[in-house]
Amino acid sequence: MKAIKLMLFAPCLLLAATVHAQNLTELQRAALVHRDLVKTYEAIVDQQVQNIREVRGNFLPSVDFSYTLNRLRDNSLTALEYKQNDRFLGSITWNIFAGFKDNFDLKTARVNEEIDRLGLNAVKQDIFLNTALLMLEVYRNQANQKVAEDAVALYRDRHREVALKHQVGILTKSDLLRIKVELDNAEQEARRAKASVQKSVNALMRETGEEISLETLDFSCFENLPEKKDYAEMEAMLLKNRSELLALEKAIAAARFQVQSAKAQLYPRADVSANYRKLDFDDYYFGSSDLQEDDMRLQATVSINIFDGLKKYSRIRHARIEEKKSEYDRNELENTLKTQLHNTLLDLEVAFDNLQVARSSRAEAEENLRVTDLAFKQGLNTSSDILDAIFYLSRARFNVISAYTQVFGSHFELQRQTEGFDVSP
Repeated sequence: MKAIKLMLFAPCLLLAATVHAQNLTELQRAALVHRDLVKTYEAIVDQQVQNIREVRGNFLPSVDFSYTLNRLRDNSLTALEYKQNDRFLGSITWNIFAGFKDNFDLKTARVNEEIDRLGLNAVKQDIFLNTALLMLEVYRNQANQKVAEDAVALYRDRHREVALKHQVGILTKSDLLRIKVELDNAEQEARRAKASVQKSVNALMRETGEEISLETLDFSCFENLPEKKDYAEMEAMLLKNRSELLALEKAIAAARFQVQSAKAQLYPRADVSANYRKLDFDDYYFGSSDLQEDDMRLQATVSINIFDGLKKYSRIRHARIEEKKSEYDRNELENTLKTQLHNTLLDLEVAFDNLQVARSSRAEAEENLRVTDLAFKQGLNTSSDILDAIFYLSRARFNVISAYTQVFGSHFELQRQTEGFDVSP
């Protein structure tokens, strides 16, 4: 008998093992894997890596080879060029000094890579925030659906009671119709609430790229309220961690490097080169003619521009203006982010206060419904009183859900503003 029970129970155990609860952290990680937006920013970082390699090439010599084959169809007696010839040219050129321009360009390229990596980090933080808010929306809509369905159940129970009292002549037809109208409205609200749940699940699937059902979602992260935050601590974290601010600081550094790079035009330039040339006349194939010329030449060149229409000074001023512009952008962004932080902390404080009031109001509404129900059954209250009591209870429960989820919404916003999400691989 025990063996039979085990055989019957085994498929249930197997099904339970295959159903894996999806928590918030797993969904956030899945979004990073599936979103093409992340891959786009990763490609941008890879482009900057290639730019660094390209700039590094300026420190190495340039090697060139060329081969030219000529055939001249000229029957004039004055033609001085051989009708058939080929030539081979080889050269190595190396810049020795260019006012340290290559050095500053390399530093700029490295800083630009860091800027794009910070941009990638900011995108990941945004995806983590959106995923958290969408999961919170599913949680809120599901709670709202439960309240709407409970309201339908309450209206149905009271509708049956009113119908019985109407049959025995205690209540009028108007009382019965009033309850029925409210019941129909509650059923419509419940259907809309159910649709809102599925729409929020669809939005979460779009954000994460995962197949999601309500049965597999793990809402345990919403069981315990987050702690209240201190502004000074949050501001310090914002200034230290915020990718957008750090990127603008890097942009200021890159602009300074470009100022130095532009100044390099004021210095002389030194190059060395080695060239080898070999010519064969009156033949098509290299190295097969008896009439040949070859030479090798080593050159060292030092040059400096004296006047170029003041273009070099314009480039220097342009780079300095870009540095100032980045500083202005950084200051503007810092002030904006500090204001957003103030407002979010204010929202969090209000949400905590509203939650406390809403919970108290819910308890009062539940007691009001209980007392009104007793009076209604004794014939001391009308149908309007019981309708009002149900409405007040539903509104109080909705207020609790709104305040509760607002606490988590503000908490997630604070995590994004201070880059508190762990987006590391």
